[in-house]
Amino acid sequence: MEQETKKTVLVVVAHADDMEFMAAGTIARFVDELNFDVYEYILTDNSKGSYRLTEQELVRVSAEEASAAGAILGLKEVRLEGYVDGDLADTPINVLRGQIMAMIREVRADIVMSWDPFAPYEEHPDHRQVAMATLEAAHFSGNPLFYPEHTQPPYQTTELYWFAKAPLNAELFVDISSTIDKKIQALLAHECQMELTVDMLAREADALGMDVPMLQSPDAQTRAQLIEMGIRSFCRDRGAATGVSYAEQFRYERVGMLEAVLGLPPRGSDFA
Repeated sequence: MEQETKKTVLVVVAHADDMEFMAAGTIARFVDELNFDVYEYILTDNSKGSYRLTEQELVRVSAEEASAAGAILGLKEVRLEGYVDGDLADTPINVLRGQIMAMIREVRADIVMSWDPFAPYEEHPDHRQVAMATLEAAHFSGNPLFYPEHTQPPYQTTELYWFAKAPLNAELFVDISSTIDKKIQALLAHECQMELTVDMLAREADALGMDVPMLQSPDAQTRAQLIEMGIRSFCRDRGAATGVSYAEQFRYERVGMLEAVLGLPPRGSDFA
C-alpha cells in the first residue's frame, strides 16, 4: 500500500446505512491508517426505512443514528440533504448532479465513493439515481462552466470507488480484517435500520413458509447477532477471493487520461 499524500474522501449515498453496509471497513482504514478526511453526503431522509416507526419518527431517529455511526468511524461530517426516501428519481438528475458537485467542490474531494452506476440488478431506484448523478458530478467537478454559480471554485476529483450488491468488473478487494469490528459497530449504530433488516428477513421467511426461531420477535441482542453473522459471512466471502479474512469489493476508477496520453503506468488505489 502506497500513500502519496493526504486526501479527502466524499461518500455519496442514498440512505443512512448504505455506506456502513458497503464500505465502512475501507472508510475506517482511510481514517485510522491514512489519516484521510472523510465526509458522508446522504441524499434522502430515510423515511421509508421501517415497518414500525412513523415517517416523522424515522427521519429524526435515522439522522441521529447516522451521526452516531459517523462518530464511530471518525468522519469529519455527516450531511443529510433530506429528499424523500424512495422518490429520489423524481428529482432531475442535473439538480442532484449540481448538489453533489457543490459538495465535491466544498470539501475538495480527491476520492468519491458511491453506488456503481453500471452494476446490474440494482432494484432500488434511489441507488440507481444517486449513482448516475455522482458519476457525472465527479467527472466534471473541475470544469468551471458546470454550475458557475457555485460559491466554491472547481475542484477535480481524481479517484472513484464504486460499490454494488452485484459487482461487475470490480477488481479491487480491500482487506478490512483489521476494521471489520468497527464496521459492524458502525452498522449496529443504525438501530432502526437493523431492525428493518431483520423484519424484512422475517417477512421473507414467512412468505416462504419457513420456521426460523431467531426471527420470531428477536430482541436487540439477537438482532445484533443476526446482523453481525450476515456481515461477517458477506465480507468473508469477498476476502476469500484474495486470501484475507475479510474484504470489501469495489470497481476502482481513475478520472482523466493523463497516463494514457503520456504513456505512464496506471496509478492504483491506496490499497492496491
